[in-house]
Amino acid sequence: AALCAPPHAAATALLTMSSNSNNNNNSAAANAMDSREARILARRKRIQERLASLHQGDVGGGKEGDKKEEVSKGKQQVIESMRRLFRVKHRTDADVTSVRVGSDSREQKHRVQEEKTRQELREKLLSEAEHSARQNAAVAMRWADLFSIEVPQDLYEEIEKQRSACEKIIASKDGLIGDIKNELKHKDEEFVKTLKRQAEDIDLLLQYMSRQFVEMQTAYKEELGDIEEALLQERGALLASNRAEIQELFDKRSRLEQEFMERYLASVENYQQMLEALRVSDAEEYHILKIRLETDIQNLEQHLETMRATYQLNTEKLEYNYRVLVERDHENQATINQQKRKISRQRDILSGLKTRYAETERRYLDENMKLTDEYKRTTEQFKDLQGKFRLFEQVDTRKYAEVWGMKEAEVVGIVRQLLAADKVLHEQQLGWDWRPPSDAVFTVGGGAAAEARATDADVDEDAAAAAADAELAARLHDPRYAGALGMLCDEAGFLVDSKAQSMLEKLPRDEAGRVRAESILRALGIADGAAFDALMAALRPDSTIEMRAKGKGGPASGMLGGGADGSGGGGDAGNEGELLVKPDDAIRRLKAYVEVEAPARAGTGISGPARAAGAARRAAEVEQEFWARMDKVISAKGSRVWAVLERQLERYHQLLVQRSSSLNEVESLQHQNNELRTLLNQYLGSRINSELVVPPTVMI
Repeated sequence: AALCAPPHAAATALLTMSSNSNNNNNSAAANAMDSREARILARRKRIQERLASLHQGDVGGGKEGDKKEEVSKGKQQVIESMRRLFRVKHRTDADVTSVRVGSDSREQKHRVQEEKTRQELREKLLSEAEHSARQNAAVAMRWADLFSIEVPQDLYEEIEKQRSACEKIIASKDGLIGDIKNELKHKDEEFVKTLKRQAEDIDLLLQYMSRQFVEMQTAYKEELGDIEEALLQERGALLASNRAEIQELFDKRSRLEQEFMERYLASVENYQQMLEALRVSDAEEYHILKIRLETDIQNLEQHLETMRATYQLNTEKLEYNYRVLVERDHENQATINQQKRKISRQRDILSGLKTRYAETERRYLDENMKLTDEYKRTTEQFKDLQGKFRLFEQVDTRKYAEVWGMKEAEVVGIVRQLLAADKVLHEQQLGWDWRPPSDAVFTVGGGAAAEARATDADVDEDAAAAAADAELAARLHDPRYAGALGMLCDEAGFLVDSKAQSMLEKLPRDEAGRVRAESILRALGIADGAAFDALMAALRPDSTIEMRAKGKGGPASGMLGGGADGSGGGGDAGNEGELLVKPDDAIRRLKAYVEVEAPARAGTGISGPARAAGAARRAAEVEQEFWARMDKVISAKGSRVWAVLERQLERYHQLLVQRSSSLNEVESLQHQNNELRTLLNQYLGSRINSELVVPPTVMI
């Protein structure tokens, strides 16, 4: 069955490939046939159109020959040449095309024969596949019967039958393969013949093309010569006719010029006679008119002299009056222009000032509004950022505590497992006494508790800082301290930092004073209401802050009492000027306040960030101590003992492995010995020993 199955599969594959190739070839052949028929029809249509055009040209040439002769011999010769060239080209194209038509006809016949051969081969493959499938099924069914045969001869005969059946199947496959190979060989021979035939067709086509080229070249030369000769004849006739026409025109012009000159000379003589008569009559009239006009001129010259004297006198009077009026008009116009220029200049100055004032006011208002909004927005963003920072810090602290607790439990469990393993090694492997470490090793000193305490301290510190800021803001907005803050701004303006100084120019006056006061208080280290009350007490006339700064002592409670109950330094809002020190002594009091209060406030406690940093540092140290204890649960001596014990146990394990392999070999030898002993007993107890001349028992 294994021998017969592959040919069946091969036949199936061949059938599938053959069907696919048949479909592809059928479609390709159909497309080729359609395209070939379309080309043939198109070629026939073109040939019919050309023949019809030639026939019409021949018929019309006889009827209209005289007319074309009258029109132009050159054009008629060009038309005749084109017709002859077209006939030559059509004849040679028919010769060239006949090669392709014959090739297409042979190709068509070849494709029909190829399709027929392919169909026959496909039928053979299908019949062979069916026959082989039946034989394979018969062989496969007989394989099951062979397992029930127990007689070797019968089994051998059945196997020979199966082999013969398989050989028949293989022989049929080989026959089909031989047919296919013969067909392939035939295809190769046919391909070689086709190549030779194509080469012959190509040579014939080249021969036809060469002949067509020579004939067309000769026809073109002859027709070009005829056309040139016809054009030259036409040119000669045209030149002769043009010369005759030009000569006739020249003669006509000469005749017309002669007639024109005769008429011109007669007219000139007539005009001269008329001019002479007119000249004589005009001379007499001119002499009479000259005498009369000379008399009139003399009379008019006398009258002109009289009028000229009168006009000269009037002109001088009028010129004097005109000069006087012009001078007055110039003076008045200059005065008017000067006043107009002055008025225009003043108006321009006024409009420029108004525009500048409006622009400046609008710009400063917009800038003030923008800066105010920016300041408010920045303040809100800073407060939001502080809240988010506190929230994130609490969340991170809580997450850290959770992770710490989880990792701490894992480490403690691992360490306890390690201690249990150390106890087993000491008591069971080494036989030593094992002393467990103290429970203080597992004591948690840092971690979540320390972080929780740090977080609570931070929260309390933040709340205290917020309360101190609110208290200081209330003091700054209290009108009772307006005079003291104004004096601070006037006398201690050098304490304002550069950033606040740049902001002051863009803020309103009230807001600028408040910002300046906050900057001065921040420079003095005042961050809560108590420090502000102490500063107000230092600025009173009865303050002892200077004595305390010099080390002479003095009551300190009086300085802080005014701000503690709210009735001291700012109790009287109406007599504010009498409760403050003189402006000249303000700087000295501020210096003494800084010398006395700064160390005192520095010693009262640590600020919130510093205390938080210290708590975090202590928690980190405790955590490091915890991890160091976890790392040293097993001492260095115990680690060395573990290493030595591991090496010895590995050697002991190798020895046990060797002993196990030796025991396996012993067992194998014992088993072989038993088998040999049993076989020897069988040989000694056999009946054939009694038939021997020297039995083995005698030798043993």
